[in-house]
Amino acid sequence: MKKILLSLFSILLFTGISAQPEDKKIAKITFLMVDGKYEDAAYKGEKLLEDSDYRRNNWVYYYLAQSYFEIASRPALQEQYPKALKESLKMTYKLYKYKDKTDENEKVYYESEEFRSILKDSAITVSEIYYDNDNPRKGAYYLGKIVKFDPDDYAVWLMKGVYEIKSRNIGEGVKSILFAMDSLTMDYKPDEVSAQTLVDALEEYALIIKSGEYDQYFSAYKFEPTSKDVDEAMAMKEEFKKYIQGEVVTKEDRKKESEIIYKSFKSDETEEEDDDE
Repeated sequence: MKKILLSLFSILLFTGISAQPEDKKIAKITFLMVDGKYEDAAYKGEKLLEDSDYRRNNWVYYYLAQSYFEIASRPALQEQYPKALKESLKMTYKLYKYKDKTDENEKVYYESEEFRSILKDSAITVSEIYYDNDNPRKGAYYLGKIVKFDPDDYAVWLMKGVYEIKSRNIGEGVKSILFAMDSLTMDYKPDEVSAQTLVDALEEYALIIKSGEYDQYFSAYKFEPTSKDVDEAMAMKEEFKKYIQGEVVTKEDRKKESEIIYKSFKSDETEEEDDDE
């Protein structure tokens, strides 16, 4: 599993960035980030959000997203901050939400591209661990947070739909799957971090269609699946393998590794609906 695993790895994400905030209050958070004082940075960022002048400032959300990610990556802090990864995902959604509000926000958003990719990679890994250990509902939860800030990643949408169906949230699963499949073509280029997810999701989708178990739910959305749809999905699967960096990971190998990791995996077990608005 060539992904970043929050529970086992500590990653210093914050690196030098080409732009810097001019606001003095935000600049103080910059120094805390550079010094590795992520708890203090998160605290000051949250305090700034109490001021209406900063509630649409992407510097604040960028630093909060990074600081919570760093906190989540440290096993010693996980008991004290069990929702740090969720907070990082939430703040990244706000980063996306406000990117068009000002030119400065747009600059910060594009500065965050590498971070967003790392965060997405990590959240996909967490979702796989839960799915492989018989908790597809929690796996779908994390993928749902990704598409909040990356709505054009159809690999994640498709796998989200698979997980939702497996967790018996069938209506939402069908909608997610149809949205993804309506958007996918052979010309689609998946992100490097979700290419394997797309290959896996297409295989899972084909199995769902072949089973015939959910045909009535698909038909409610005017989709009558046939063997042709299965063949097209498998052809896409083979085509998209070329975007996977390194060896293609089989579902069986991934599951074995997920089971090993799950034994030492720590995360809060509650799934409250976060208010992202």
